[in-house]
Amino acid sequence: MCGIAGYLGGHAAPLLHEMAAAISHRGPDGQGAWSEGRVGLAHARLAILDLSPAGAQPMASADRRVVLTFNGEIYNFRELRRRLEEAGAVFRGHSDTEVLVELLARHGEKCLPWLNGIFAFAAWFPAERRLLLARDAAGVKPLYWASGSDGLAFASELKALKPVHGVDWSPDPVAISAYLSLLYAPGDLTPARGVRKLQPGEWMEWRDGVTPRIARFAALPNEQMPHDLGMDDAVTACRSYLRQAVDRQLVADVPVGGFLSGGVDSTALAAFAVSALRDGRKYPCFTVASSAGAKMGQEGFVDDHPYAHRAAEHLGVPLYAVTRESAAIHDVDRLVWMLDEPTPDPAAFMTYAISRHAREHGVKVLLSGAGGDDLFSGYRRHLALRSERYWGWWPRPLRAGLRRWSSGRSAADPLSRRLAKLFAHADEEPDARLAGYFLWLNDETMRPMLSSGFREQLGVHKPADLLVASMARLPDGVTRLSRMLHLDRSYFLASHNLNYKDKMGMACGVEIRVPLLDPDLAAFAERLKDDQRIRGGEAKHLFRQALRGIVPDDVLDRPKSGFGLPLRGLFHEIYAPQLRRLAASGRLDATGVFDGAGVLRLLEADRRGEVDAAYSLLGVLCVESWLRQFAGR
Repeated sequence: MCGIAGYLGGHAAPLLHEMAAAISHRGPDGQGAWSEGRVGLAHARLAILDLSPAGAQPMASADRRVVLTFNGEIYNFRELRRRLEEAGAVFRGHSDTEVLVELLARHGEKCLPWLNGIFAFAAWFPAERRLLLARDAAGVKPLYWASGSDGLAFASELKALKPVHGVDWSPDPVAISAYLSLLYAPGDLTPARGVRKLQPGEWMEWRDGVTPRIARFAALPNEQMPHDLGMDDAVTACRSYLRQAVDRQLVADVPVGGFLSGGVDSTALAAFAVSALRDGRKYPCFTVASSAGAKMGQEGFVDDHPYAHRAAEHLGVPLYAVTRESAAIHDVDRLVWMLDEPTPDPAAFMTYAISRHAREHGVKVLLSGAGGDDLFSGYRRHLALRSERYWGWWPRPLRAGLRRWSSGRSAADPLSRRLAKLFAHADEEPDARLAGYFLWLNDETMRPMLSSGFREQLGVHKPADLLVASMARLPDGVTRLSRMLHLDRSYFLASHNLNYKDKMGMACGVEIRVPLLDPDLAAFAERLKDDQRIRGGEAKHLFRQALRGIVPDDVLDRPKSGFGLPLRGLFHEIYAPQLRRLAASGRLDATGVFDGAGVLRLLEADRRGEVDAAYSLLGVLCVESWLRQFAGR
């Protein structure tokens, strides 16, 4: 697990070293650079497999046909290596990087579907004078790219593109509005107009002086029709895929541990890991200690720590806890700088605190349960969507009445908040209504926070429009639940959860792996029938059944909790004073994005319980910080 950067074009010679310096935290075990003419590749190494110099990068293939800089892990590299050896390849070391570069030398981008792993890489083909970029199908590893005045550039992190001359760092209106309403920018959007993200499952070809070409090597998530497996066979298959995924991702030449919230996903991974580690290796686990517990009720969640402790005792694993106080939750500037994007989610603070604690205990790899809810239908919005069978067919005027009734309830009460979110878009068309479940703040409530000039730039565009357009690409016959899961995996998971996990883990020199997104397991899960995903009001029904007898029943049957901080309970204590200072100083108005008076009005409405806007108001702080640190505003 590492960081990569590079360019193609007439960039100044020092650029490569400046870009590498910006991502040096991703590679505490070594840095490397390679350049030839108008192309340059840089690499920052976190050594996980083959700790010897034979694993150093950038790496050339044996025949010099390809030079590679690679971030990630290829979990089936041993199988792929055997195939290459049978075809005559000779290897110098034992790394997955060497396997990948030899595959690319022989097969180019055709090999991408064969890779079981998490990756972002750049491969230069000297004879063809082309640069190939690719990102894994789940979007676990980030890859940004930009077109500057001197050519093209790419990097694992947005900050590494800051030294590139001629990149447009002005705020992208659609992306900025998305951070305020969705908490992330979907698709290829970033907060900067001139920078884009390669999307999950895509590859890009660059040739000097030619417009970049982008294509997909992976199918869109959840576009497949359901399989015909009965429940018993599906449970058996699920358990087998889970065990296989964990076995694959325990492969490392350094200590491996895991997140352990005491939820179903992290406990399942710990159980399979303990079963697999029969060679004396330990599986240390890390969690968040109980604190601010009295405020958890305002979020509608329960405290994780007692469940984590119960799971650790049951599995016999060591458990280390970090406190919320250790996460430096006041420091929004540091959060935004590490994330590259103005992501207003306090779960990122806790991911950083756990990753730092793990590294202090000598653990360089952590297994995370990210993706379980997105694959197996574990979010409350999935249950909410299922409720539409009772009211979604009503005439629009009656559905509009539901929206008006629910919007008048107090946002201070968890049940009222959920009802308001359930019916907030009840009278819209089906796909627009489905996209509305992902919004934290609707367009009518958000726009008064924006300056008139920025509203004019935004025009009629709404972040939810991007989600609706994505669903239009799905085949006919895909169920509404599968359509929602498509959005979860394509955008919420890739652009939000996985993005902050990668950045916060790598900021501490820790690789965060996600076994539940193993391609074989994901391909199985996306073809489940709706009633295997949710049954009788139970989310993740099949997943839970597969874990009976492996995970304690009190963990399987516990209420769902959120990872991170009880933001609504803490917002007015921690972040509201910062917002008031920024508004009073004129700083919000000076950004050209916000209307300070409009922000204060929303802040007061949230304080009175008239709206639920804590996450979006934290988004204002994050966007202001990003504009100052990245855009120079």
